[in-house]
Amino acid sequence: MDKKGKMIRLICALVAGTAALTMGAMSLYMLWEKPPEQKQAAKPLTDMVQPSPGKSTRPSPSPAQDRGTAFETERQDGIYTILLVGNDDGTGNTDTIMLAKLDTVRHTADFVSIPRDTLINTDSPVRKINNVYWGGRNMGGDGISTLSAHIKKLSGIDPDCYAVLDLDVFQQAVDELGGIWFDVPERMYYEQGPVIDLQPGYQLLNGEQCMWLCRYRSTYVNGDIDRISVQHDFLKAAAEQFLSLGSIPNISKIAALLAENMDTNMTAANMAYFARQLLMCDSEDINFHTAPNTPAMFHDLSYTFLDLYDWLELINQVLNPYAEPITEAQLDLVYLHNGNVCCTGALKGMSYFSRPEPESHVEEEYYEEPAEEEYVEPEEEVPAEEGYWIWPELMEDPEADLNMPTDEDWLSFE
Repeated sequence: MDKKGKMIRLICALVAGTAALTMGAMSLYMLWEKPPEQKQAAKPLTDMVQPSPGKSTRPSPSPAQDRGTAFETERQDGIYTILLVGNDDGTGNTDTIMLAKLDTVRHTADFVSIPRDTLINTDSPVRKINNVYWGGRNMGGDGISTLSAHIKKLSGIDPDCYAVLDLDVFQQAVDELGGIWFDVPERMYYEQGPVIDLQPGYQLLNGEQCMWLCRYRSTYVNGDIDRISVQHDFLKAAAEQFLSLGSIPNISKIAALLAENMDTNMTAANMAYFARQLLMCDSEDINFHTAPNTPAMFHDLSYTFLDLYDWLELINQVLNPYAEPITEAQLDLVYLHNGNVCCTGALKGMSYFSRPEPESHVEEEYYEEPAEEEYVEPEEEVPAEEGYWIWPELMEDPEADLNMPTDEDWLSFE
């Protein structure tokens, strides 16, 4: 019995030690991970209580603000906004742009894609949102500040965090995760540039194949809009896989990889914090959206105009981190109204958007040449004898009684 008792005590000690080490490691991890700072809104609350003697100046919350609102600030409590950007294969354009909101109180996450051809209010030669990042860098800036400024103009939101991900880092991160299972919707093949070669069907995709999937748009009817839809399906599938596991493989290693190789203001501890918060979400609470838009052509270039009021509704439903709704007055956005280009602010370069008037088409009236009349040679005139009054009728009928004038009449003849 003593021998068995010692064995049991030893096993219990080992289990307790292992549990203690695990809890210690988790505690250290929890201490290591850290949420990023939140940016405050630039506008004041409209319901601030006016200062009065002996009374607090804390704003009175409305019913809409009462849930999850930190009343001392203009932010809803526990909400973070993140600008996620994907660089393409070296041309400098950021063809993937997403604005995300992570709610760490309700454990929800929403990601909204902004199409690459979205028109921005600028008078520069290139007016697409996907050119802003590298355009800012080429002008001596840091790129992301310029892009973030335009995102704020489009959405009214100043993102708390940003991350610009290059394709090679994306591939490495996926490989560290062990790949992603995904149902490729169709045959994807492209050889006019970096080769893309994917067979349709459910399969485990490595980092390079996932990059192919997210970049492909060659045979899509709606081009970039259809590509965004496939990207959303891919990200949704990845989220569901890791939520079902209850963990993200090599999370600390991936966080370090991304922090060291991305243009970002997040630390590895910030990324680890976000990863753990995502794991606390249910799969149905992680959703992907596309900004409502209308395509149009100007000067043989394709543009995407955001649909102002549908876009505002989506912003306030799934993205707005502030205590008050975002309004039209806070945006600097170019949109179409009844086919005309409008802007919530002062439109830059109005002449660029002046559509040429269609040429008026007037049907030519049918004109028929008149028929030639038959030529009739005129009769020879018979000269009248001098001193006589000749009536025309008399020339036709000499016997006619025409009551010829006499000398007594007022007419006289020599």
